Amino acid sequence: MVDITEIYVHWYAGRSKSAPAASLGVDRKTVRKYLAPAEASGITPGGPPMSEADRAGLIEGWFPGLVDRRPPQVTW
Repeated sequence: MVDITEIYVHWYAGRSKSAPAASLGVDRKTVRKYLAPAEASGITPGGPPMSEADRAGLIEGWFPGLVDRRPPQVTW
């Protein structure tokens, strides 16, 4: 599965929505789905610099079901 933050990094850098889709191997509809909350909240590509922690916090708020808080499994 593609990390959702990768879609935001590509888009926030000013690329079109089809560029991350082609680069990451996901459908354009999927890219639109994950970018819709950012656009609705007024975030635009090329805005002020955003840290990884800021971006992760926003994504967690928009898509709480995607965050896995369990510790990584160390044994099988």
